[in-house]
Amino acid sequence: MSQKMTRLVAKIIAITLIAAMVITSFTFVFYMGSTNGGVYAATPEVSTSGELTALANPLYTEGTSDDAKLSADVDYLEDLIREIQENYKDEISYDYLVNGAFEGVFESLGDPYSVYYTTADEGNSFVESVDGEFSGVGVSIADYNGQCKVVAPIAGTPADRAGILSGDFIVKVNGQDVSGLSVDTIATMLRGQVGTQVTVTILRAGKNISFTLTRELIRTTSVEYKLLEDKIGYISLSQFDSDSDNEFIKAKNELLAQGADSFIIDVRDNPGGYIAVAAKIAEEMMPAGAITHLTQKGNVVETLSADGSGDASHPIVLLVNGGSASASEILAGAWQDSKAAVLVGTTTFGKGIAQQMYDLKNGAAMKLSMYYFVTPQKKVIDKVGITPDYYVSNYANVDTAALTAQYETFAPMKEAKKPKAGETGLNVYGAQQRLLMLGYSLTVNGTMDQSTVAAVKTFQKQQGFNAYGTLDYATMNRLEQATTAFILGATAKEDLQMNKALELLK
Repeated sequence: MSQKMTRLVAKIIAITLIAAMVITSFTFVFYMGSTNGGVYAATPEVSTSGELTALANPLYTEGTSDDAKLSADVDYLEDLIREIQENYKDEISYDYLVNGAFEGVFESLGDPYSVYYTTADEGNSFVESVDGEFSGVGVSIADYNGQCKVVAPIAGTPADRAGILSGDFIVKVNGQDVSGLSVDTIATMLRGQVGTQVTVTILRAGKNISFTLTRELIRTTSVEYKLLEDKIGYISLSQFDSDSDNEFIKAKNELLAQGADSFIIDVRDNPGGYIAVAAKIAEEMMPAGAITHLTQKGNVVETLSADGSGDASHPIVLLVNGGSASASEILAGAWQDSKAAVLVGTTTFGKGIAQQMYDLKNGAAMKLSMYYFVTPQKKVIDKVGITPDYYVSNYANVDTAALTAQYETFAPMKEAKKPKAGETGLNVYGAQQRLLMLGYSLTVNGTMDQSTVAAVKTFQKQQGFNAYGTLDYATMNRLEQATTAFILGATAKEDLQMNKALELLK
């Protein structure tokens, strides 16, 4: 390992997960959302003793320093917690309220990758999944516009054998609707003791499919390799776990010994892993130069670089797709910008954020998003992804790029209305656009006319809902899920991306 990379490992080894997913890790997250549709009981006749009124405002004025404000606010929070614990209608512990306050700090960030773990063990369990061994069903998941999207099943696991696919949306676990739950909470529901069963219901192309899976101890082998015809070495990287760089180097050297003179490196559906590991693999097959830049608050705080000691003499095709996330995107960006490899596939996931794990003084742990990372040429990755040099889709009969472009023009279904027959509005217009894309027969006119009501009833029946023709919130949410799942399409019989890679190297 080069001196520069040794320094890199020493500095960043604590940056644990930069993946876009949670690999069914064990977490514990309080989720507090609306449960009664906004029903409130007004009780103006209830009086207080005056203590609560005294809590109306923190004790600072305009011009107070930030440090002084923080100190005053913390004192105020303590008073508030004490009042709630004493006056709340049910028994509730201080621990519960304090943990809720801590978790609220993380929720306020609006960042699905930053998580507060109430115990260090919960954080450690999450890290174990990245290191390559955990108990569960073997599926990586991510938040996708508030939905739980399958990034990829892990090869050979219960999820993979059952037929769960990249791009599916998890909608129920053991019959419980998981809409609105965090990815970490859903991951907890999927994890469990070896030998126990869990029923997972996914949404695919507008239809619900249920799988009953038996949990196993998942041991992942992140690197697989073989020599193809025409002296092409093939290396598949399923994850960047703690020793994937060593496995990669071994695979590369063995393929070279077998006569390989070009390579196909496959990071499709690779959800990420350790920064240092991805950087070391990038350095193995690229010239001297930047691998990635880490930024914080708009400024570059660290540049990870290859020192030129790697072997950049062999033609490389890097296979990527929408499941290639985070650390995979560091590798893709480094090799594309340095011209070390040609990228083939579809646009990557677009998760350009790095997290660091901390054990906290109170016995808890946290995973905090600390950096953005960009390509050597400072191209943004987060929420954008990396566009391959050759765009090749493995979806049959679906032009994913065109459908995505069309979807982006659709009206949002965000009005606080539940349109019924004869009513009009933006929700109706947006629902009609989505139903038409899914193949239902209707006219897009913004009115709940006869054909639209019929289409909504049919859709509701297919989803197992009450088919009464009103465009309620559950129907609109499921319609959104069905549309995005449809855009992902069905896989082709041939691996068209691999075919293109072979064509370029022959």
